[in-house]
Amino acid sequence: MTLPDIPSTFHGSAHAGEPWIGYIRVSTWKEEKISPELQRTAIEQWAARTGRRIVDWIVDLDESGRHFKRKIMGGIERIERREVRGIAVWRYSRFGRNRTGNAANLARVEAVGGLLESATEPVDASTAIGRFARGMYMEFAAFESDRAGEQWKETHEHRLAAKLPATGRPRFGYVWHRRRVPDPTAPSGIRLQDERYALHPDHASVVEELYERKIEDHDGFNSLVHWLNEDLAIPTMRGKAWGVSSVSRYLDSGFAAGFLRTHDKTCPCGYSSGTRSGCPDNRFIYLPGAQPRIIDPDQWEAYKEHRKTIKATPPRARKATYTLTGLLRHGYCRFHMSAASYTSHGKQLRGHLLVCSRHKYANRVDCPKGISVKREYVEGEVLTWLKREAAPGVGVGSSATVHRAEPVEDPRARVQRERGRLQAELSKIEGALDRLVADNAMNPEKYPADSFARVRDQFAGKKGSIMKALAELGEVETTPTREEYVPLMLDLIEAWPHMDAIERNAVLRQLVRRIVCHDIRAEGSRWIETRVEVHPVFEPDPWAPIVGEVVARKDEPAEVDDRADAVTLF
Repeated sequence: MTLPDIPSTFHGSAHAGEPWIGYIRVSTWKEEKISPELQRTAIEQWAARTGRRIVDWIVDLDESGRHFKRKIMGGIERIERREVRGIAVWRYSRFGRNRTGNAANLARVEAVGGLLESATEPVDASTAIGRFARGMYMEFAAFESDRAGEQWKETHEHRLAAKLPATGRPRFGYVWHRRRVPDPTAPSGIRLQDERYALHPDHASVVEELYERKIEDHDGFNSLVHWLNEDLAIPTMRGKAWGVSSVSRYLDSGFAAGFLRTHDKTCPCGYSSGTRSGCPDNRFIYLPGAQPRIIDPDQWEAYKEHRKTIKATPPRARKATYTLTGLLRHGYCRFHMSAASYTSHGKQLRGHLLVCSRHKYANRVDCPKGISVKREYVEGEVLTWLKREAAPGVGVGSSATVHRAEPVEDPRARVQRERGRLQAELSKIEGALDRLVADNAMNPEKYPADSFARVRDQFAGKKGSIMKALAELGEVETTPTREEYVPLMLDLIEAWPHMDAIERNAVLRQLVRRIVCHDIRAEGSRWIETRVEVHPVFEPDPWAPIVGEVVARKDEPAEVDDRADAVTLF
């Protein structure tokens, strides 16, 4: 009897023996924490019914379905390599709850002939009605995720209003007193109390030292990680070893300074809705929290300023090789300058010269002539500037070549004018928004739903932009005075010969914004002299962007000297 003559009842499964991967995901969402054992049992029973063979298991514990940064991506890659036939899940919601991610990754699976099947939701995806049913299952999974997200947002807002962090959990440096405490004497076995955070008797001082090491010693996050893991042997609140990202996130959060960090609701980046893992504009708001402070406000402001400075510093300049590393700029193109070697009598002198990095390494269109000056010469001129600033009129002759920046308008006056303008505009926006909402409440039929929401969002976006601009203006008002830095300059002058380059560089970063080198040329472009200009932190920044300026400014071309017989310095 041939195979076609055998009754279909006795035919084996067409899928018998096919290799499949079983995928298990346990979500972070409390209501859907389905045990891995239950999911595994259901998938094994499905495999036995259909004649499939589970050759491997992929397990994602405590992973949300709203993203695909999960181990399941490895299973999809194995399907693309034709190692397995498909992926079996307990329910389609285990595959994912993100509409875009579901569609994109399911397309990858089916593009190579792979399959995705649910052990408890049998559909035939080879038919139109089967694909429709599977799509409905996935859409309902996304709907459940969206609904849960809205509930979490309401919970977060309630907790922030109570000056508590959005998620209740232990925080390093604090003892967390939960709201619900097991109590055998209580009728329900649970005693309710006010949720609060108290200082940890041992770890609070560690947090304070973390900030001190970062602010005062300029330790990198990697050094702080080694200190926590190796010297102190203190794990994170989850019992794991510290990493660079975990230390930086904790210090940046401001929790130890008494703040709660939350994302600006008016920011349209998608971070609040969960479609992005970070805000590209860094629009975070620090709200006062109920927890006691470990560090004072001055330390927190110093930390923020340090982080802002470090982010603007190239990685190689963060640990100085020379005294002026990371501080030098070319006056013509405003690009940074770097050290370069110089060969004399067959001997290479490392770091002998300072050159414009744009001209030497990038392009010569924006900086056609560049600059080259002895490093020791510029360092000497900076020391001369220090002596003059520390003791005005003493010890500096009339031939000094270090110049103060040209006097510019005090930014404080400009800031006050701009602040008044922004506050007036903010009042107008808030008034218009209030009137719009009130009128819509009284006459809802007057505005179509989409028009009202669109105009309201426009006003809210303008309000957020103005508030951000006001916050940025506040930084200018804290400009210190020269007298505050005189003791530091005197100490630096005295210790200059005994300090190494890293130490001098660290102190100079506290004193100056940048050091600008202007090249003076004669007719015929022969370079003859360098004028060193120091921009200290206690004077208005001459290179600060002008509020409202659209076109980027550029310095005037290099100064020209009309002496006919000029010679180069070296």
